[in-house]
Amino acid sequence: MNYFYFFFFLFLSVLILIKPFINIISNWVMRSKKLTITGAITFFVGVLCIYISLSNEFWYERVWLITTFVIGIALLIRALVIIFFFRKIKKMLPYFMENYYKFSIPIALVLIYISILIVSTDYIGPQKDISSCKSDKDIDVICEFLNPEDIVITPDKEFLLMSEFGGIGPYEEQKPGFFALLDLRTKKRIIPNITIASNSWGDPSCNRIDDQQYGPHGIDLVERNDGKFQLGVISHYPDETIEMFELIKTNGSWNFIWRGCVDVPYKYYFNDISLKKDGGFFASHMYERDITLNEWLITSLLKRNSGYLVDWNDGKFNKVEGTEGSGPNGIALDRNSNLLYINYNQGDLITKFDLSINKKIHSQFIEAPDNPYIDGDYIWVTSLDFQPNDFGECEFKKSCSLPFSIYKLDKKTLEVLDKFSFSKTVFGLPTVAVPVGENIYMGSFHSDRLGYFKIN
Repeated sequence: MNYFYFFFFLFLSVLILIKPFINIISNWVMRSKKLTITGAITFFVGVLCIYISLSNEFWYERVWLITTFVIGIALLIRALVIIFFFRKIKKMLPYFMENYYKFSIPIALVLIYISILIVSTDYIGPQKDISSCKSDKDIDVICEFLNPEDIVITPDKEFLLMSEFGGIGPYEEQKPGFFALLDLRTKKRIIPNITIASNSWGDPSCNRIDDQQYGPHGIDLVERNDGKFQLGVISHYPDETIEMFELIKTNGSWNFIWRGCVDVPYKYYFNDISLKKDGGFFASHMYERDITLNEWLITSLLKRNSGYLVDWNDGKFNKVEGTEGSGPNGIALDRNSNLLYINYNQGDLITKFDLSINKKIHSQFIEAPDNPYIDGDYIWVTSLDFQPNDFGECEFKKSCSLPFSIYKLDKKTLEVLDKFSFSKTVFGLPTVAVPVGENIYMGSFHSDRLGYFKIN
């Protein structure tokens, strides 16, 4: 609704400056004897707007609902004026048209200001202080994790493996991160050991030394054609690379063997990865690596294309035609059907892409979706239910309680089957939702904890 109101008020700001069009309306009003029906319709629409806004318990915390309420009040007043003061309107209208631009230009500027305010701000309610890592009635938390941005389930279904995110531009400086495991039985955090071996799964020209740090972002896990478990990682630190590991179970837990890497050309800035069983992979190129924050905001505002997917095969990156969109983010490959699920974070869309014909075949609106997770016949997706300006001081907090939602979608149609919304709870800024039994585990790009909730 924020973007609807943004374009709606921009449209009105342009329309009101077109005097010939307004002159047509003015002449129609002057010819009319009364506008009772118009007033009644206006009154009904005003009541409807007020009903829509007040039907939400916390309507006063969302800018678009406040806007809907104010529009409703304005329409009620306008309806009453049209019905009971029509003669005075006809007397004042010639003066308004004679001094048209003295009135219309200030009104247009106000409308532009309102449109920018609405698209940059949404949630204005209080944020819960969640500096203390404690569960509440809605969400249970597991402490001592650091930015668990992406999550996969280990082959034995006994652990969650996650990338502990360091950061990307243009929001923040890139920093090192690492990896962590959650033992699903004990709910304890485990740090995996990494052994460096020869580069056999990456590009032979890419090298790594034992004490070099990682900057993990998107990850994916697959059982290769040779039976080994391969973990692919988008890494932003110290350089842009894609790291490949073999996952092995030792002493009741999982550890890594580094099996190679791929240097990322400067023209790409990757977010997520989906592995193929033959060692190849797809990766999502978000936007230009040197993009500024203002350019990122404009891209988000206008939903213009900023990136696409690439296919790494036979040691080369190739663009996947037809995948262009606004902020390609998380991706998930359905290896059985040759379909890719792509989240366009800045475009507010999740899209089903058929690799056999290089075509988008289904899309669903989800606000700021991140990593899609395939669970049998379903897709789980996170949504950030706020606008960029709402982030406020979250950057300086360990965790932030801004509103969010978790969606369960039908994998075939992308129809929304279920939605779980949260506000002022002990978790926030989710990036991935992973179902395990009756629990949905959530990672976050900015958090000192994992969260989970029961779906039954």
